[in-house]
Amino acid sequence: TRDRDEVSVVEDAERMLRQAVSAGTLSLPAGYYWEWSGQFENQQRATARMAMLVPICLGIMLLLLYLGFKRWWIGPMIFISILVSTSAGFIALGLWGGNLSVAVWVGFLVLFGIADDDGVVMSTYLEDSFHDRTFASVAEIRTTVMQAALKRIRPSLMTIATTSIGLMPIFWATGRGADVMQPMAIPAVGGITAQLITGLIAPVIFCAIEERKWRRRQPAGIIPPPEVSS
Repeated sequence: TRDRDEVSVVEDAERMLRQAVSAGTLSLPAGYYWEWSGQFENQQRATARMAMLVPICLGIMLLLLYLGFKRWWIGPMIFISILVSTSAGFIALGLWGGNLSVAVWVGFLVLFGIADDDGVVMSTYLEDSFHDRTFASVAEIRTTVMQAALKRIRPSLMTIATTSIGLMPIFWATGRGADVMQPMAIPAVGGITAQLITGLIAPVIFCAIEERKWRRRQPAGIIPPPEVSS
């Protein structure tokens, strides 16, 4: 049990006991059973509570995005980036061999906030670039999106770098409390690393939607083909 969290220890012990009962090496008298309590019981109770709080937090984030941008599709666009980052966080958790403890869910909440912040930074600048502007072609829309994305990618990369560097020492933490801190950092760092890719999702989706809106406003039959600017 040294340097291990209580959830994985109890899961291993439970598996061994059930195997012993199945093999016949352990027999329980009639009316007897075993159950786990203490810190493990508190951990399970807290995990069940987090399973309710996480969707509520995501719902509040989506509502705030709608109130801030006044466009219903901005929130789902940013949430696609959050979903990709969350998937990367689960992959990192699986590679590390962790389990869904309360500390891990806290790490995911940190990841949600960082991914949402990067999406808001990018979407806000894109919105400002398109505010009260008219475009003559699809190529002009794409050029505007590319220029806006390039100007906002540096702040996003700075956020990713500083947060990752700040969380990295937790991986080498030892002593009391390290079994709690390390699982918290695993999904956060894994998901933040995926932000190198997800930072491109918002501009691409934004450009696709603006192109579609522009095409709908054009009279039928006179839509020029997209041009690639040099």
